[in-house]
Amino acid sequence: MYGELLKSPHYSLVPKDVDANILFRIELLERCAGDASFAAKQKQMCREDILYYINAYVFTSDPRLLKKGLPSRIPFVTYEFQDDDILEMANSVISGEDVGIAKSRDMGASWMCLVVFEWFWHFYKDLNFLITSRNEKYVDVAGNPKCLFWKIDFIHENQPRWLLPDGRWLILKDPQRKSLHLGNEETGSIIDGESTTGDIGRGDRRTAMLIDEHAAFQKGEGFRVMSASRDTSDCRIFNSTPQGSDNAFYEVIHNTPAVNVIRMHWSRHPDKAEGSYRFDKITNKIELLDDFTGMVWQSTKFEKRRKVLYPGNYQFRRDGKIRSPWYDWQCDRCANDKEVAQELDIDFVGSDYLFFDPPTVQLYIDKYCKPPMSIGDIEYDPNTGDFKRYAEDGKGNLQLWLQLRDGRPPAEGRYIIGSDVSAGTGASNSVTSVVDETTGEKVAVFISPDLKPTEFALQTIAVAKFFNRGGMIWDGSGPTGETFKKTVLDKGYGNIYYRRNEDKVGRPISDKPGYFLTNNTRTSILQDYRYALTRLFIINRSKSGLKECLQFVHRTDGTVEHRKSSNDLDPTGARSAHGDEVIADALCCKMMEERRGSIETPAAPEIPIGSLAWRIQMRNNKRSIDMAINDGLGSEWG
Repeated sequence: MYGELLKSPHYSLVPKDVDANILFRIELLERCAGDASFAAKQKQMCREDILYYINAYVFTSDPRLLKKGLPSRIPFVTYEFQDDDILEMANSVISGEDVGIAKSRDMGASWMCLVVFEWFWHFYKDLNFLITSRNEKYVDVAGNPKCLFWKIDFIHENQPRWLLPDGRWLILKDPQRKSLHLGNEETGSIIDGESTTGDIGRGDRRTAMLIDEHAAFQKGEGFRVMSASRDTSDCRIFNSTPQGSDNAFYEVIHNTPAVNVIRMHWSRHPDKAEGSYRFDKITNKIELLDDFTGMVWQSTKFEKRRKVLYPGNYQFRRDGKIRSPWYDWQCDRCANDKEVAQELDIDFVGSDYLFFDPPTVQLYIDKYCKPPMSIGDIEYDPNTGDFKRYAEDGKGNLQLWLQLRDGRPPAEGRYIIGSDVSAGTGASNSVTSVVDETTGEKVAVFISPDLKPTEFALQTIAVAKFFNRGGMIWDGSGPTGETFKKTVLDKGYGNIYYRRNEDKVGRPISDKPGYFLTNNTRTSILQDYRYALTRLFIINRSKSGLKECLQFVHRTDGTVEHRKSSNDLDPTGARSAHGDEVIADALCCKMMEERRGSIETPAAPEIPIGSLAWRIQMRNNKRSIDMAINDGLGSEWG
């Protein structure tokens, strides 16, 4: 059937100029009103060609036109990109294939999905469709243009009676139309709606489903909808603008191979893309992407909007993105960069409030990250954790960024070992990072998803002994942290971190080993780690560790979390990174902060000699010297 759709001769008969299209529609209606056989032929042509049907007999609504003194009802005259995407959606219904539509705002995607379902319902027998959104009020509430069913009703209200299925005209005139259900007495096909719950569609069987604004579902709910609906239909259409990557829609678009992805970017829309341009950072020149000339609105955040001649008098933006005068104006209307990424750019990463700045992270990666000098494994005594030897192996779990001497790190090196402990089920990684305390350079990382906390603790003890009995710090929270701590203490490893008592004056060192991560303490060490990176207090050579930084986002309560931490049904759990390397790196940074007193490096104002501040500084300097003399360990290491 898909081939028939593409080869249908009827669509070429419809003029695409809006004024000409309206005249064409009027002529069709007038002829059909006086010629029943012609009307019957038109109905058959609509059945054979979805694009003919839409462009000749479907209206859509744009209430923004009312402000311009124009009617809000307009003929649905499709753009070329919409033709392609409508046919692709229709083919997916026929072949039974999931579709993910990642879109910029105001591209007509919801109308397109609905008219595909309505066309099948209108002309083909015994089909069964389900449409849903994040809340029932967006599915079917009488008189609400935001509702999905309202749009289908609008299509029918603006079609001639002879085109509608038998009985549909009477239903439209009935104020008691059954909510969340449309039946077609001619074809026996139905369209139902459901409010969003995790069990949506479970136990049901449907020809196709529309899951609208999927990214806006409650955290975790989106994954449950995916799971519950998998057996409901072979064709699920997930339609949404991005809202970060801590949701099921991100996984649909990026990590679900069986899904056919349609990207409806604003640049595919001829009206929005008019005057497209791009700044080439290599040549330092503006590249015009079409031959448009004319008067356009010039928008800036610092001047009133005004008309200028394009391209001659236009002030181009120089960020390297594909832009247009329309896009520039929309960017200035957005409240922030997150809104631009979410509503316009189909940028899943940018549509989160990221904790780490992406351009800064990328510059850091380009300048400082490099491949490991060696990859291998540490062989150790499983009873004691004693180091035996380092065996080079390209498939090993330990990566090194330093030159070994006789199979060991330099004897004069002093190292910090930070560990993030997982349960060892494969859902996330256990990670141990190693940082040179003197230079701040990350020299090693051990990563494994499969080691249980006890085994991981033994492995980390061996790594610490390999690195000259370095100081160990780990996340001691939860059962995994407790098991790790118990193993370290049982094996008698003494060079470990003891947390400070933050509730007492002077923050004295407690007798509790390990660092406990809560929402607040995690945020604190990540803030310090971010500052340390930007000030080069720590030099991270690991590209994977830096890329993981871009998975951390701000929460509304002011804390920081990993995007996937709140997805209780994350289907990609096995062997995926959940920020574990970042936490291990941040723990190393925490250790260094306490060793050196602070990671703050900007020049301080001059302190007058003899003042109270001067005396405190002298006392702190003496304390630092004493700590360095004390075997380079300091009392907080135990």
